[in-house]
Amino acid sequence: MRADKTVVAITALMVLLMSAACQSNGSLGQELPTLIVLPTLSPSPAPTAFPTRDIRPLPTAVPTAASTPAPLIVPTDTPSPALSPEATPAATTLPDRFVFGQSVEGRDLIGYRIGSGERVLMLVGAVHGGFEQHTSDLIEQLADHYRSTPANVLPQVSLVLIPALNPDGLARGRVLAGRLNANGVDLNRNWPCGWSPNAVFRDQPVGAGAEPLDQPETRALAALIEDLQPGAVLFFHAAAAGVFAGDCGGDAGSAAMSAVFGAAASYAYGSDFSDYVVTGTGPAWVNSIGIPSADVELTSATDPEFDRNLAGVQAVQCWLAPMSPACA
Repeated sequence: MRADKTVVAITALMVLLMSAACQSNGSLGQELPTLIVLPTLSPSPAPTAFPTRDIRPLPTAVPTAASTPAPLIVPTDTPSPALSPEATPAATTLPDRFVFGQSVEGRDLIGYRIGSGERVLMLVGAVHGGFEQHTSDLIEQLADHYRSTPANVLPQVSLVLIPALNPDGLARGRVLAGRLNANGVDLNRNWPCGWSPNAVFRDQPVGAGAEPLDQPETRALAALIEDLQPGAVLFFHAAAAGVFAGDCGGDAGSAAMSAVFGAAASYAYGSDFSDYVVTGTGPAWVNSIGIPSADVELTSATDPEFDRNLAGVQAVQCWLAPMSPACA
């Protein structure tokens, strides 16, 4: 009889414990956290003026040895150039390797100067980061070539080479996100002349910034260009297979310079880009401030096409310094 009472007591205790457990389980849903909404990236505030250029020298690069140095390429049968731009003494003050700004994520914007002449030819790669990584490879290959073959830089010319205007996008690789900077802005839609807040890449919208030049990368390059006043600026892209002259605000010599480059490099030239509407491009703004400029669109989406672009750069050097004996 005593054993039966013990069983009843134990049974009652188990019922109470199970009831408490069920009540606790009923409240688990209330203890789960709510969904977390990621913040939307806000555009950087627009600048009121170009910042003072802060050039920091980098250690001098070790030239890459060339098995057979390429001879100086002298252009032939190219269109006659317009009057070459005035000399720009500021170029001779640049270090061989320098930093002219930082990206959104704090990566250095690096440039090289090769040559000691007062007429500047600026070459800019990877505006679209990793999406066009081979344009950065092209600028590095050109830099290696000119360091190992300095005679191919005309005495009147300084080359200013910028391998990657968009190092944050370059770090993301060849994906669509790698085309944009870390603020989600297409840096070839962020320049003042012809800028629009409604920009596209092919058939999809892309960020153009809240205002022109509100991104640290474009702002830094604009300040460098304003300071150096180059004789010409070439931006390298892919893969529309042609040279497209900046044409915002009239023609500052961009059409003639594009014809010189295109003829020497065997790219099409002389027509407008018509695949889709582009706004606020780098060459458009550079042309609008009186400096010849163009987008060089490679044919390949992966090949730097070094030889033909070297020929184009040599031709534009002769266009900038037509009296050089090497161009006779």
